Amino acid sequence: MSDVLSPEQIAELVAAAKEGGGVDKPVERTRRPRRVRELDFTRPVKLAPDQARRLERAHETFCRTASTRLSAELRSPIEFEIINVDQLTWSAALADVPQPSIFGVLATKPAETAVLVGVELPLVFRLIERLIGGGETETTIERNLTDIEIALTRRTFVALIELLSGVWDELFGLRFELLDLESQVANVEIAPTSEPTVVITIEVRGERASSTISLLIPYRSIASVSDRLSGQFDMGEPVDADETIGDAVRTSVGAIDIEVRAEVGAVELTIGEVLALTPGDVLKLGSPASGGVFLCAGDVRLHRARPGRSGTRRAVEIVEQLESLA
Repeated sequence: MSDVLSPEQIAELVAAAKEGGGVDKPVERTRRPRRVRELDFTRPVKLAPDQARRLERAHETFCRTASTRLSAELRSPIEFEIINVDQLTWSAALADVPQPSIFGVLATKPAETAVLVGVELPLVFRLIERLIGGGETETTIERNLTDIEIALTRRTFVALIELLSGVWDELFGLRFELLDLESQVANVEIAPTSEPTVVITIEVRGERASSTISLLIPYRSIASVSDRLSGQFDMGEPVDADETIGDAVRTSVGAIDIEVRAEVGAVELTIGEVLALTPGDVLKLGSPASGGVFLCAGDVRLHRARPGRSGTRRAVEIVEQLESLA
């Protein structure tokens, strides 16, 4: 077939072009739409990822100790586990707490700031049931707490806050004090609505049910010590290692019992040589007779001493402290 078009074919192509068809148009390259980054202003970020991770790891320690303590006190297995660490505004953080809940307002010492702990009401009732010797039920109770139940709830909060204080003391140098218990969200406005807030959600699992504890930390409550989350805080004036640390070590180990022996000398023999020993044989100990004896703690020689007697008992008199101990 010839690649040259005939006059009739050319005429057909021209006619088709006039009608708007028959000729393939070049493919237009479409531009990718501009990528717009959405900013969610309800999720402020005050803590860097590494700081948030350190905060989470510290509260994992709280979860382990709280699980052990409450399981023993309530005679029932209870497990605490962190399920979420988030950064929200204060209003969004409060709205995120499951309702109904009991809120504990905590004061930090010595910073004099406030932190909020929210515990779901069904969990409160289950803990009260266990405290008074009852069993854990699946029935959900929806009513206000009585005066006796409030007292038991305060006791439980104090126990949890004591464990939480240990974590915060090590992390921030702060401890907690329970100021009040509240059941209404409107009564726990301890920060402005737009205040950046760290929310740590902890799941509490029992034998038959699961609830959550929410720890709401306004950033202003930890702003003065937030640099400790990165390990970039002032370590204070250097201490005198010889006096301060040395005295502390001596105090800690001073009451430990240790066996001290007086060694005249030592020699190594094979088993055959030991079995061949007979009465009257003389062993050379490798040290001069005038060298005295050594006071040893384990395999460590501490002092050189002179053998003698104190009353009816054998004794040694210390004459020299070895250089390795000085």
